[in-house]
Parts: sequence; structure tokens; C-alpha cells
Amino acid sequence: MKVYSFRTNKEDKDIEELLESLKEDKSQYIKNALRFYRDFGAKIAKIEATLEKLEHSGIQAQIPPQTLEHEQDAGSETSDDERVLLESLEDILSL
Repeated sequence: MKVYSFRTNKEDKDIEELLESLKEDKSQYIKNALRFYRDFGAKIAKIEATLEKLEHSGIQAQIPPQTLEHEQDAGSETSDDERVLLESLEDILSL
């Protein structure tokens, strides 16, 4: 079985912080990240290109008006979930 390794550079502080924060096996994390990139990298790039085309065309997302009753039922949990989802999508698109 081959062994792969890499070194971080001065500008890789974010990578160092992430790897240092991992309590579990770092190699498994890196393998999972590589598999994710292999499986979804092209799809993410395609989504990003589509979003850029939409932004340049002037199309804006239409958000349907929410009723007060729906907002009360959903509570702040939904807004937290939406915030986490949006942050995750932004992270993925910034790859």
C-alpha cells in the first residue's frame, strides 16, 4: 500500500488549524475529502457556473411571502437550519 504525504505552506494556516482540531484519524478525513471532491467537484463547478450565469442575467430569486402562522410554527430552528445550509453551500462553492 502506498503512503502519501504533503507539507503545508505559510499560507495554509486554515488547513493546519483544521487538521490540528481533528481528534480522530486525519488520514481518513483527508481520504473522505478527496472522495467528496472526486464525486462532486464537477457538479459543484457546474452549479457555480449556472449561478454566475443567473447573476449576470439579472434574474433574482423570488422568495414567496411567508405567513405569520408558518413562521410561528417553524420558529427560530428553521432559520438556523437555513443559515447552516446557506453557509454550507457557500463553503462548497468557494472550493
